[in-house]
Amino acid sequence: MKKKPKRSRALRREADREQEKLAGAARRLHALEAGGSAEHPLELPSASVVEVDALGRRCGACGGDVKLVEHTVIEHEGRRLRVGRVSCKLCRAEWRWFYRIAAPN
Repeated sequence: MKKKPKRSRALRREADREQEKLAGAARRLHALEAGGSAEHPLELPSASVVEVDALGRRCGACGGDVKLVEHTVIEHEGRRLRVGRVSCKLCRAEWRWFYRIAAPN
């Protein structure tokens, strides 16, 4: 006896679940890389470079271009960090990049 073919809706839901798994894995990897979390910030020479660097990065989920949503300053473990929040133009995933500004010479 032949198996019934899956309906298109079931195939779409299956593909969506797989995409969600991949996006979750991409988020976990992003948190581990430099700049992906407040514990591992990227070091930059000046605050004026934060937006340029954040816009130069790609979406971790789909590899698309990103747009800057905001550039803020936070306090983390007694030190100030810059946060560049970007959103993907294609899949609309949001990413945060954390930066520490190097001390002036």
